[in-house]
Amino acid sequence: MSGNATDNTDGPVTDDDQSQRCAELTLDDDAFVIYDRENHQAWIQSTVAVPIEDYR
Repeated sequence: MSGNATDNTDGPVTDDDQSQRCAELTLDDDAFVIYDRENHQAWIQSTVAVPIEDYR
């Protein structure tokens, strides 16, 4: 991963707001990482985004 990542999240996840459990890091090489804010071992890095419907 790149050394210049930015995280566009605002504070910890609460039980009332599970929709904010996943967060995105934008890397300086035009890649991004989506990760679980409670389990930092659960993440995906990619340079492209594909709608979930394309996988069904």
